[in-house]
Amino acid sequence: MFTLVSRLAVWWPVKVQQPDPDQPGTFTEVGFEARFLIVGKSEMRGYAEERDALARELVDTIEAMSTADDKTAVAQTIRAHEKALEDHDAGMFHRLITDWRGVVDADGQPIPFSAAALDMAIDQDRIRRALKLAYDAAISEDGARLGNSGPLPAPGP
Repeated sequence: MFTLVSRLAVWWPVKVQQPDPDQPGTFTEVGFEARFLIVGKSEMRGYAEERDALARELVDTIEAMSTADDKTAVAQTIRAHEKALEDHDAGMFHRLITDWRGVVDADGQPIPFSAAALDMAIDQDRIRRALKLAYDAAISEDGARLGNSGPLPAPGP
């Protein structure tokens, strides 16, 4: 029986590409699972509109750089816009990710999910990118089919 809900909580594999500490110049794939909230279009629309406005401000400021008299001030404004965009995205990660499993510390001990631990993870470009790709796959029919087709890679360092 199909259950209609406004927010669906699902576990989804997250595959992180990172430099291999044992093989210089190569990458390895490690993974964990994240519990995502799959939300409706109306909830995502507000987020997308806010993000688009922040991105437009950033682009406008970058374009203004070429004609600005005070390039240092414009560069500071660009950094402020980039930070606002990063903060907005971090807020969305906090809204959509509610738990994880398979995340361990350097000693192999599980790291419990928390807001601080998620902040530490999304501060890393490779992890933030992997989480976004996993969420995008979870909300698409093609991603759902592919996401269920194989086992997770073993959790890594």
